[in-house]
Amino acid sequence: MKIDKHLEKFTHDLILFFPFVMIFGIFASQIISLSIILISVYLIAKTNKFLIFNNKILIFLFLFSLYIGLNAILNGKTIFQLSTLFYFRFVLFSTCIFFILSLKDKKVNLRKHRLYFLIFSFILLDAFFQYIFGYNFFGFEVNQKLNFGRVTGLFGEDLILGSFLLRFFPIILITIIINKLDLKKHSLLFTIFFSVYFLIIFLSGERSAFFLLIIFLSLSIIFIKYLRKILINSLILFSLFATSLSYFEIGKYNPANRIFIKTFHEFTDQKFTGIDNNDKNNNSIKKNLKNDFSENKFNFFGNIKFFSRNHEGHYKLALHLFSQNKVFGLGPEGFRVHCGNINHESNIGMCSVHPHNLFLQILSELGLIGIIFYIIAAIYVIYNFLKIVKINSLRMNGEQISFLIASLAIMINFFPLVPSGNFFNTWISIIIYYTLGFYLYLNKFLKK
Repeated sequence: MKIDKHLEKFTHDLILFFPFVMIFGIFASQIISLSIILISVYLIAKTNKFLIFNNKILIFLFLFSLYIGLNAILNGKTIFQLSTLFYFRFVLFSTCIFFILSLKDKKVNLRKHRLYFLIFSFILLDAFFQYIFGYNFFGFEVNQKLNFGRVTGLFGEDLILGSFLLRFFPIILITIIINKLDLKKHSLLFTIFFSVYFLIIFLSGERSAFFLLIIFLSLSIIFIKYLRKILINSLILFSLFATSLSYFEIGKYNPANRIFIKTFHEFTDQKFTGIDNNDKNNNSIKKNLKNDFSENKFNFFGNIKFFSRNHEGHYKLALHLFSQNKVFGLGPEGFRVHCGNINHESNIGMCSVHPHNLFLQILSELGLIGIIFYIIAAIYVIYNFLKIVKINSLRMNGEQISFLIASLAIMINFFPLVPSGNFFNTWISIIIYYTLGFYLYLNKFLKK
């Protein structure tokens, strides 16, 4: 029995510190997630708590994974497609997180939480150091020509720093609230931490991550009164930091060029010239936008694109492929297989390894049945979110506030109106189902 208690505590710590495992790559993430699953399954069997699987959300998720597996068998032609037969492992990962969190008492271990925030602080400082000097604490240099000098920090050549920070920010807030860490008492410290956190997402140059951060913060400020003041103060401080860095031309590149100017060019189908990051005199957003408008005064808005010419091409191809098999789609990873078969030279739209939009990927690869799963899940999450919002904010407990945050996390993970990564990518799937584990845990308090 004592051994089981140690296993519970150890697995809980693995879950708490799991975000940092992902820095070491997908192999390490899969090893630790598998460890969490194996230990949890052992504890479930030992304590005879199989009733945990009698959960409507879990049943729904397992049915979704079953459909993906059957679809892979039906349409699978390559190893990429057949590998999704084991998609259920992500649902099992969520289940085990739900189980372990439900076992843990609410006693706060301040030492662990200090370590938790110290590691996140190190990630932020390492990225900021790289922005200022062009290399991080471990000597990794940014590629000025290929990546516009984008900050990647501890992720090396992978341009995923902003996405990583965005997707784990709700988990940080949940960790603070369910463990009763005093936001008011340490408001200045948390305000600085959050503002720097937002700044690094901005400096990463990941446009989808920055846009989704703004959506998440806006909805949190509107609907979660408990977080309103500290998030507004953090946003103000972030704005001052970002403006100062740009005005005084600090750092190796200006992320605003990519986030604002390049995005504006791509939306309006204008050519992005790629401003020289080393030429500080040509780094003015106002000057570039003014020049573009004066040169294209009459045709500037004549050819608006859906994010960009490339993205619009991916979306056209996804819709075309959906029309070929509307009920079941092409099968998981079917977009990649199709493009591989035609050597990426499509006459309709533009090829890639995936459509770069989660909704359209589900539509083209899983068909109408897949979209039905998506819509049912969206309605459920939004309905329960609004149900909690109706409660007087002064009467909300920590679990209810955390549930709202977890709901918003699900919404930004599945937000359909921005470019996204591959839905079947292991890295993305692990993060999504890690968040779902917290959502499952917090959802049980709705019944109470």
